[in-house]
Amino acid sequence: MASDTRTHDHLPDKAPRGASHLFLVLVCDRPGDPSLRISLHGLDEIVVKRGGGSARPASATAEGRRLTLTVSDAWMSGTHATLRKVYAVWVLEDAGSKNGSFVGGARVQRHALADGDLIELGHTLLLYRENLPVVPGDPAVFSSDEAAPAAPGLATLSPALAAQFANVRTMARSRIHVLIQGETGTGKEVVASAIHALSQRGGPFLAVNCAAFAPSMAQAELFGYAKGAFPGSAEAKPGIIESAQGGTLFLDQIGDLPLASQPLLLRVLEAGELFPIGAVRPVQVDVRVIAATDRDLRALPPERFRVDLLGRLAGHRLVLPPLRERREDLGLLIRELIRRQAGSEAGRVMLTIEAARALLLHSWPLNVRELEQALRAALMLASGGAVALEHLPGAISHPTSPPGGQVLPKPVHPPAPVAPAGTPSGLQHFVDELWRRRVVRVVVAYTIFVFGALQGLDIIATRLSLPQQWMTWVVILSLLGLPLSAGLAWVFDWTSGGIVRTPSVAPGHAAQATTGFARKLMLLAAVLGVVVLIAAGAALWRRRRGF
Repeated sequence: MASDTRTHDHLPDKAPRGASHLFLVLVCDRPGDPSLRISLHGLDEIVVKRGGGSARPASATAEGRRLTLTVSDAWMSGTHATLRKVYAVWVLEDAGSKNGSFVGGARVQRHALADGDLIELGHTLLLYRENLPVVPGDPAVFSSDEAAPAAPGLATLSPALAAQFANVRTMARSRIHVLIQGETGTGKEVVASAIHALSQRGGPFLAVNCAAFAPSMAQAELFGYAKGAFPGSAEAKPGIIESAQGGTLFLDQIGDLPLASQPLLLRVLEAGELFPIGAVRPVQVDVRVIAATDRDLRALPPERFRVDLLGRLAGHRLVLPPLRERREDLGLLIRELIRRQAGSEAGRVMLTIEAARALLLHSWPLNVRELEQALRAALMLASGGAVALEHLPGAISHPTSPPGGQVLPKPVHPPAPVAPAGTPSGLQHFVDELWRRRVVRVVVAYTIFVFGALQGLDIIATRLSLPQQWMTWVVILSLLGLPLSAGLAWVFDWTSGGIVRTPSVAPGHAAQATTGFARKLMLLAAVLGVVVLIAAGAALWRRRRGF
């Protein structure tokens, strides 16, 4: 399901540093289709509709500030739903669809979206995100298949993570050591392996878990020992570091490396040499070290981890967010894991909407590792049929009553800002309702034009000594034209897209747009003042001319 790249040029290409995005994460009947990322900057409306074919790719076409997203989903209606920008809020409105529109599993007719809301339209799942960082030059519509990752493990739709992966590709061929931070199961070893593949180093990639070393054996395992170094050492044995000669050494859980081995590792990083136990001269090594940790090494006391070692390891720092913070990538990950598990049968795999909803709403405390195990078990239990809710582990299919009675935390949105006391929400709602209409823009433009035109015509009439009745009729026609132009604009509003009542602005969103509201209110007051001035000026002019 690739997006229609021919239409991308019509979309706004200049985005702010932070913008709202809509992600097409997953189509349940075809989880192998690519995901889409749509920047909402510069758009006022998105129409989501069903495509004509059963397997046609999704397409995004834009006309001005309106975008049409077409998805091949038989469970969708012809025009299923619309997302409209109302004031500073994106609002989902069901377009009378047969199967309804859902947000977070609950059916809605009209809903003001918040960051992280999961939208279900037919068997298609979309995710709404606010204030995501935007990299200059990013396309407004991006398909996950448009840019294949440089190495396995570096695929993402998250703009922030994509920027980090771009930096990884840039420095992969250097000798800079890398520190990867992230929770357990976020894929630190996969990313380290990708860095090694991009580095084109001829040696091997060796992965070691520092937490598995006993303090008394860590030095021998890592640095090796010379012949006769201790009783029983009849032969010299190279250590793990020397075995990675010319390649990459991945040290997972580097915070658990015994303190006695840390200065020896620091010597390897600084001078490229190591001392096996019992050796009288150093061994030169060419090893690129990538370390990983799930904790903040700077917070560890000096008796646990050396600060100078941290400085050497963190030549380049990469932070992998937990899966709950990058749910827009769940479609990517599910597709890759299904391909890995199902092989040639991956194209036949389907998910029920209930199972897909559970996968996207789960908080994934064990991250990608937990997702992989859940899909592996579900595919086996489904036995070639659609993966249903009952095929998923209990902690996912029944999040409120997992085994052991422990209640799993539900995914929560960041707290919305609290509206300041005394916010005129009713007046603000009224102003917002007016501001949506084209009639307001027409009245503003018409009033300004008439005010300037009357001033100019008065001067012309005086200079040319035109009959005074002419100006009287011009003023009358100008005043009569105001309601006429407003009425025509209202009809245009109605026929172009239908007039829908503006939902009330939530308190949190009202606080976000207080400044914009004040500007709109002042502009409306100014327009009203201009209208009053025109009427007063016309009355004075008529009186002065003796009418």
